[in-house]
Amino acid sequence: MVRLFAVLLLLAGPAFAGADAGRPTRIAVLYFDVQSTNAELAIFSKGLAAMMITDLAASPLQVVERDRLEAILAELKLGETRFADRSKFPKIGALLGADFLVTGTLIKSAGLFTLELKLFSVSTSLVVHTYRAMLKEDDVLDAEQRAVESVLKHLDKLQVAAAPAVAPPKKSTLKLAAAMKYSRALDAKDRKDTATAKQLLGEVVKEQPEFKLAQLDLLSLRD
Repeated sequence: MVRLFAVLLLLAGPAFAGADAGRPTRIAVLYFDVQSTNAELAIFSKGLAAMMITDLAASPLQVVERDRLEAILAELKLGETRFADRSKFPKIGALLGADFLVTGTLIKSAGLFTLELKLFSVSTSLVVHTYRAMLKEDDVLDAEQRAVESVLKHLDKLQVAAAPAVAPPKKSTLKLAAAMKYSRALDAKDRKDTATAKQLLGEVVKEQPEFKLAQLDLLSLRD
């Protein structure tokens, strides 16, 4: 049955893209649901989304900016992690103008982190791809980038326009502690607390100078 469904997806080809002719396929990254007894880890969903958006944006796909997602969340009165109800996905996708949604969960159990990704087709209301990876506390980028690679490869299999079958370039490592601090900075930015956002981003840049995304966010706040 699984093989049959996979064949049907391949035969459907561009029908699963949902994109209008003449424009690139548009994809949005929703905040992942963080399942952990440590409530502070929930904020990591913002940093994870920002990293995935940046890596997906390196492809020819059209990627919805995180600020737009924040605006839609406010409009729908949804919290960052309330995406378990798949019935809301078509409406979210329509408001974001997206053909595909990337969502999933981050689970911490017995000291281990598991990233579970789901790729949702807005036009068909189907989960068309899933991916699971272990997330290491000393390198959160490894699992994040492998998850992005899996999305790009699957979209290529579906013959989605502008979806490359190549992985994004491997970045340097990023520790979970720094990623958490980066996520808190994004949350402060969303709350219009620019001073706190600048302070936290400055600390992340000092701790992990190779993490270019934090540098760019810090520069954007200095304009």
